[in-house]
Amino acid sequence: MYLVLIFAAAVTFTIGGAFMKASEGMTRLKPTLLSHLCFAVGATFQALALRDAELGVAYMFSLGLEVLLLFMLGQLFFAEAASKRKVLGVVSIVVGMILMHHGDPVPNEQAGQSSDSAAAQVTSRADGIGTAAEDPTPSVFVGPAVNETTGAAR
Repeated sequence: MYLVLIFAAAVTFTIGGAFMKASEGMTRLKPTLLSHLCFAVGATFQALALRDAELGVAYMFSLGLEVLLLFMLGQLFFAEAASKRKVLGVVSIVVGMILMHHGDPVPNEQAGQSSDSAAAQVTSRADGIGTAAEDPTPSVFVGPAVNETTGAAR
């Protein structure tokens, strides 16, 4: 599902970028307002996608797709040139997108767990001290874990 949201974010950001170009440096009101609206909607799609995706992979995929789409729009609607170096740059970005997306499995898929069951496990550190995961909210380790019943350090 996150790929659909990332694609929607990239398309919306691309449309916003085209409106930004059409705004002539934000001197034309309608394209300026439309660019801001598209960027806000795109950011919303991206935020929703980040619930299920790694930050770096999701951003790389969204920005890479946006670069590809804007490159094509620039040629079609703004008469921008496409040199061999520009095309090679875009191709390398697309290859990077593919490598980032297919490079590693999502950590929960790697262990064959859902995100709910992963939150219910105990995480441990190299020094053997862990945090009990009864509370599914993420927290930062600040000291030894304490037994809630006895108050003793674990």
